[in-house]
Amino acid sequence: MAHAVMPVVKTVPWLATNPLIPHDTWSGKSITLKGTSDQQAANFEWTWDFGDGTPVATGTVTNRYAIEATHTYTGAEGTIFTARLSVRDTTTNETASKEYYVKIQAQSLEIEVNRAIDEGLWYLHKTMRRYNDGMDKGDWLESTSCGTRCASSTYYAVTPANLNAFLSNGHSEAGSASNPYTETVQRGMRRLFEFLLAEAIPATEPAPPDGVGTFSPDSNGNGLGIRVNQSDYPYQGGPFLDAIVATGTPNAVVPTGGANIAGRTYGDIVQDMVDSYAYGMYDPPAAGYGGWRYGWENFPDNSANQWAAVGIIAAERSFGTTVPPEVKVANVNWLVYSQGANGSFGYTAANSFAWGPYAVTPSGMVQMVMNGIGRGNAGPPSWDTAETYLRDRFHNTGGASNAIKDYYYGLFSFTKSMLLHDANGDGVSEPITLLQSSTAGVDPIDWYAAQQDLAQPNSANNTDGVARTLINDQNAAGYWYGHNYYSLQYPFETAWAVLMLNRTVFESGLPVAVATATPNPAVAGQTIQLSGAGSFHQDPTKSIVMWEWDLDNDGTYDVSNVATTVSFPAVGNYPVKLRVTDDSVPAKTAVTTATIIVSTPPLPPTAEAGGPYNFCTNKTPWFLDGTASSNPDEGQSEPGMPPDTITEYAWELSGDNSFNDALGAQPDVTAFFQALGVGNYLVQLRVTDNTAAAYPSSGMPNLTDTDSAQVNVKDAGDPACSCVSDLTANVVLNGASFNGRLRWTWRSGAIQYNVYRGTAAGGPYAKIATVSTQVVSGSGIYFDTSAPGGAKYFWVVREAALNGDELCQSNEASATLRGR
Repeated sequence: MAHAVMPVVKTVPWLATNPLIPHDTWSGKSITLKGTSDQQAANFEWTWDFGDGTPVATGTVTNRYAIEATHTYTGAEGTIFTARLSVRDTTTNETASKEYYVKIQAQSLEIEVNRAIDEGLWYLHKTMRRYNDGMDKGDWLESTSCGTRCASSTYYAVTPANLNAFLSNGHSEAGSASNPYTETVQRGMRRLFEFLLAEAIPATEPAPPDGVGTFSPDSNGNGLGIRVNQSDYPYQGGPFLDAIVATGTPNAVVPTGGANIAGRTYGDIVQDMVDSYAYGMYDPPAAGYGGWRYGWENFPDNSANQWAAVGIIAAERSFGTTVPPEVKVANVNWLVYSQGANGSFGYTAANSFAWGPYAVTPSGMVQMVMNGIGRGNAGPPSWDTAETYLRDRFHNTGGASNAIKDYYYGLFSFTKSMLLHDANGDGVSEPITLLQSSTAGVDPIDWYAAQQDLAQPNSANNTDGVARTLINDQNAAGYWYGHNYYSLQYPFETAWAVLMLNRTVFESGLPVAVATATPNPAVAGQTIQLSGAGSFHQDPTKSIVMWEWDLDNDGTYDVSNVATTVSFPAVGNYPVKLRVTDDSVPAKTAVTTATIIVSTPPLPPTAEAGGPYNFCTNKTPWFLDGTASSNPDEGQSEPGMPPDTITEYAWELSGDNSFNDALGAQPDVTAFFQALGVGNYLVQLRVTDNTAAAYPSSGMPNLTDTDSAQVNVKDAGDPACSCVSDLTANVVLNGASFNGRLRWTWRSGAIQYNVYRGTAAGGPYAKIATVSTQVVSGSGIYFDTSAPGGAKYFWVVREAALNGDELCQSNEASATLRGR
C-alpha cells in the first residue's frame, strides 16, 4: 500500500516581501518561470500551466530545487497572467500547486533591469552546491569551467558575493518559508562562517605618519582578529564583510564556524574582521604605507585595497563598527603615493598598471569614499581628477585593459564609489548620478542609466551606462561570464552584475518608488489624482516614511504627501516625479517618473481596483470596490450620440483572465473567497466604456483598462480582525441637523483611520473621511455631517498605514438619523 505524500510546492516571488507583486516582462520576451518542491523522484511529475491558454509544460522532478520552464507571453501592457506550478505524486495522485504572477509592461530600461536581476538570482539559486552534514548548508565552492556552474569557484569569497546578491534584493535568512530563496540564503549563511579563522592580533601597531607612536588595532580589546581562512585573505575579506552586513542583523548569533566564531554575534564577527584589517595594513614609516595586499602587512596594491575599503565602509556605516582613525590617515598616505598627475591610480605605485588602469583607479576612488574624500576636496589625493580620468574614457571599448565597462572587477568598484560617495566624511552617502569631467567638450553622463543612440557612433557623449552594458552582456541562461582581465574573476560576475543593476552594495534591500495617476490619459484642465501608495521597500524591516512630488518637472519637489492632485492646461505629455524616502539611518531615496498624457476624446478609462483588501472570516460580507475608476471623457460624445461612460466593471478572481468571476463596481465576493480560505490573492478589474457608440466616427471600439489589487483573507483570530472592537455610533444634534457621532479606541502607535459609511448592514461601504488626530487622548472621534437625515446608516473604521494601506476593519456600528 502506497503512503500518500503531499508535495510542498513553492514559486519564486519577484519581491521577497510581497509575493503578489508580479514578475515583469514585455510582450514577446522569453522568460523563465521558477519553482521548487520538497519532493524529487521518478514518481513526481511537475506541470507548468502558463495561464495564457497555451499548452502546458511537464516533466519529472529530477531537481527539486529547480523546476523551471521558459515561456514567451504576448499581450497588452498591464495584462497579468497567473501561471501555476503543480507537482503530483503519480503513485498516490496527491497534488499541490502554487501561483506565479507575470505582468506585461512597456519595455524600458527599468523593466529590462528587473528581468536581468530576476534571471540572475535564479541562476545563482539553482547552481548552489547543497549538502547536509547534520545541518543544511550550501555554497558555490566548486572548481568548474563555465558549463553548468558559471558562478562557482574554489575561492571562498564567491559564496558571500553570491549571497550578497540575494540579501541586497531583500531575500533574507528570516524571510518567508514560502520563498525558495529563503532556504538558499539560510544554507549559505551557515556555510559562510565556516570559511573564517580567528587568530590573535597585537595590542599595538605603529601609527602614522612616522611609526614612532602607536595605536590599537584591537577596538574591542579581545585580542582577536578574524580573516578568511584561505590565501589572498585581504582580497577575500571584503565580500564577507559586505554579505554579513547586508543581512541587516548585527545581533544575530553565528550558528557555525570554529573557535571564537560560532556562538558570537554577526556584529562581533564584523568588528574582529575590521580589527584584522587595522592590524594588517602595511606599516609606517615605510614608503607607500597604508594599504593591503596578499597577506597582512605586505606592501600594498590597489587591487586588494578596494575590498578592504568597501568592507570597512559597510561595517562602519551599517553596523556601527569601530574603525581606528589611524587606518584612514594611513590609507590617505597610500592614495597620495599611488595616484598619478592625470588622476589615475596605479597598481603598486603611480602610473604602474599591471592590467591597465580600469580596476585600480576605481579602487582608489572607493578608498577615498572610506576616508570621506569626494568632490571638491582639495588634494592630494584628488577625487575630481580621478573622476575626470574615468569620465573622459567611459566610452572606451577594446577589452579589460582599455575599457572600464569591459572589466567588471573595476566596474563594480566604480559603481560602489558612485553610490557611496561621501565628500564631507560624515558617513552619509551622497550618491553621484552624473559622472562629470573638467575636460572641455565632455558632458556629464548618467553613469548608470545612459543609453547610446545607436544611429550615432559610440563616443564620449553617446555611450551606454552600466545598466545597458550589463543587460546586453547577460547570457541567455541568466549568468554573466568573461568580462574581466583574469579568468579567476569570471565566477564573481553574476553576483557583481546583480548588485550593480540593483544599485546596492551591502544594503538589505532598497526603497522602490511607484507612482500612479488617475485618470491617465486625461483631458486638458482635468483634476488628476496622483498616488505613491504602491511604493514599497525590498527590506521587510524598513518602511517608506516620506513621499515628495515634483509636479512641473523643474527639479523642485512641490508637495510632500502620499497622494496629491495635478492638472495640465493643454494637450501634451507631462512628466511628474515621485521621490520616496525610507527610515534607514542614513535615509535612502528612490525616484520614479510618471508621464501624464493629456489628449482629446475619445480616451480610455482608468481602472482603479482599490485595496489591498483585508477580509476577516468573522466579518462578512466582503466587497471589492472599483468606484475610484474614472473616465476622462465622462459624459462627452459626438453630437447626438450617447454620452461616454464606464459601462462595465468586470473582475478577474480565478486567474484565467476571463474577467467573468464578478461584475459591478462593488461586487459581493464573499462566497468566492470563503471557498478559497485563508490566504493572499491577486485580483484584477477591467473597466470598459462605450466609445464605439459615443464616438462612432472614430472607428474605435469600446476602450478598456485593467488594474490589480491584493486580497488578504484572514482568520478570525488574526489581530487584524480585532483591532477595533468598540466602535459606537450615536445621534447628536448639530445646529438644525442630526449627525452620526462615531467613537472608538485609538490603538497605541496607530497613524490614522479611514471612516466608511453604508446604507445596508455589512456593506458595501463608501469611504467618507480619514481621521489622523486624537481629539480626545486614546480615542478616535468623527462627526458624520454629510449623511442626510431620515435614514439608517452603518459605519466601520479601518486603521491605515502612512501610505494609506488599510490594516484591519472594526466592528460595524449603526444609527438612524432623524430628518429635520
